[in-house]
Parts: sequence; C-alpha cells; structure tokens
Amino acid sequence: MSVQPDDREAVRGDARASALLGVFDFSYQHYALGDLLTSQVNLAIMATEQGLRDVDIFVMVDPRRPSARYQSFITRANYVAHLDNILPVFACNPLLRSLQLIRDVHTFNFLIASHNRDRLPMWPDMKTHLNMRQDFPIDHRRINAFHARHGHVPELCCPRGYEEWARRFHASELKGRPVVIINPRQSSLTETPAVIYRDASLPAWHAFIDEVAKGHPDVLFAMVGGFQEWEHRLLLRRNVFIPRTCGLRLAHELALLKIADMFIGSSSGFATFATFAGVPYAIVNVEHSFAPYAELRVDDRRYPFARPNQVLTWHPETTEELLSLFNEVYSRGDRAAAPERARLSGHGDKRDGAFDNRAGGA
Repeated sequence: MSVQPDDREAVRGDARASALLGVFDFSYQHYALGDLLTSQVNLAIMATEQGLRDVDIFVMVDPRRPSARYQSFITRANYVAHLDNILPVFACNPLLRSLQLIRDVHTFNFLIASHNRDRLPMWPDMKTHLNMRQDFPIDHRRINAFHARHGHVPELCCPRGYEEWARRFHASELKGRPVVIINPRQSSLTETPAVIYRDASLPAWHAFIDEVAKGHPDVLFAMVGGFQEWEHRLLLRRNVFIPRTCGLRLAHELALLKIADMFIGSSSGFATFATFAGVPYAIVNVEHSFAPYAELRVDDRRYPFARPNQVLTWHPETTEELLSLFNEVYSRGDRAAAPERARLSGHGDKRDGAFDNRAGGA
C-alpha cells in the first residue's frame, strides 16, 4: 500500500533530496501510539533542521516477524489488526509527502539500500537500522532543544483527509457543543493488561463528569480509546459520547481531539497527541520514570514547550483535582472557534441537544 503525492515526478531524481525518509520496521520498533506520535514530531524537526521540505515514510511489517520480542502478543495471525489500529498515526506528520506500507523483505531491503547508496537523508541511519534496536521510551531531548532555539515545535495535524469530517461531525452529530476529550487509563479492561497500578480511578472520574454536568451542561465529554477500554456505565450519562460505539476508530478520535476544546486524561498515547497538537490539556498521573526522558523534574507542571493552558500532574487523580484542572484549563482554553462551530451547526447558542449514547445518535 502506498500514498504518493499527486505529482509522481516529485519523488524522483534530485527532488528526492528535499525529503527525509522515516523508516518504521516493526520487527524491532513498537506498535505504541505515544512513541510513534513523538517520532512524527522528531521527524518533522529533523527535516526542518536539515533544510528539507517533506517527510517520506516507509512502514515495514514482515508477516514472518511482525513484532519486536517485547510485543510477542502480536503474531502473524493478528498483526494486521494491530497495524490497522495505529496506521493513522503516520498521517498526522505535518510534513508528510508519501507513505508506503511494505511487507516483502527483499523489496524493503532494496529500497533502503538504494536510498543509502544515493546518500539521501534517512532516520534511523543505516547503522542503527541494521542493529535492529530502538530505545524506549522516545525522549523529548531533540524537541526541547528545537524549542529552545526557535520558540516553537512542529504541531501534529489531523490524520490526512479527516479534518473536514471532524468539523462536519461536530457541527451535525454533536450539535456544535464544546467537546472535552477524556481518556482515563483502563489497561485492566484490555486483552493485554500492563502496569494496571497506573489505571485511573473510575469512581473519581464518574463523579467528576457528573459535577461538570451541573456547572457546564453544554460540555460534552468524548471518551476515546479502544473498544474494550471504556466502562459501560458511561453510556448512562447524557454528557458523554463514546466514538467507538458508533463504529468510529483511531483516525476519527485523533481528528476530534485536534478540534476539541480540551483534553484531560491519563498519560497515554492520546495525551501525547494532545501534547503536540496545540490542544489545551491536563495530563494526569504522569509516570515518574518518564521525567528524565522529558528533561523534567517530578512535579514540574509543564513541558518546556508547553503553553499556559497545558499542564501535568504526577500522582493519581481525585474528583476534586480533576475539577480544579478542568476549571483551570477549560477557562483558559482558546474557544474562539465556538461561534463558527455554532454557525456551522445551525444552532447558534442553543446547545442543549445532547448526543444520546442510549439512542445511538444525536
């Protein structure tokens, strides 16, 4: 599978030197939403610093060896589903010019060798790639250094082709209401639970959602994550919308997050998207071990490149703290687009139309 620019000649000859090639070989790299999203920002930074206009991406999955040893639950029998789940990540790269998905090892090796022979820019470099190793988690050192030099970092975009859908869906199905994306971690509900001690306290979140409904009845919470990762009592709340119950998937969720008024949730892949998408956010219960990778101290409230309406906490959340974070970040959130959303929805300031999960529609 490949997604190429409209002008095929643009990727031939000398024009190829205008792009950085990003190589994602899942025989040693991980199917991990947060790391893959951070890598997209790193690729955009590397391309910019080398004076390159574009990024081309090769995604390689060998059916005989579809995953790294630390993800042995991804096998030749189920790798397609896992790949399908994370593929929209690559379409969020702000400099993406082309995306090619490859599963034939000989073809992949020929393409990489040709690229290296022509001394064209590539990440990881050939030596690192041949060592078949990548360190995890992906750190923020390059991102912080770029911000220190330039005062900004590249922003992740909506998955290509989904922004217009997100705005139409928000205006019509969600009635133009203010949308707050939530993602309380629930690894214990998945088929491969991991470090479940970091899971969010659902009673705290349910009480928080109910309190916000009293003070901000127009706010609609959108619970994102895999179909197994949401708790079914959320369906009983008229101020909660669960995209997966409508057949929507990761690309739709990332697109909605990009245009949302706020994100609040556990440290996760969705939190990573919020971190680099310019969205107001409160990320809770950041793991202490990540602090050195982000060049932070535990209890620092912001990343070096964060804005005033983007905050972190480093401990399990309570209802009271969630409310405090919501009031702090939502009140500072840039909701200048709200009148335009209302105009598109045709509802003006009348935002009592709620998406009713029980009815399966608005």
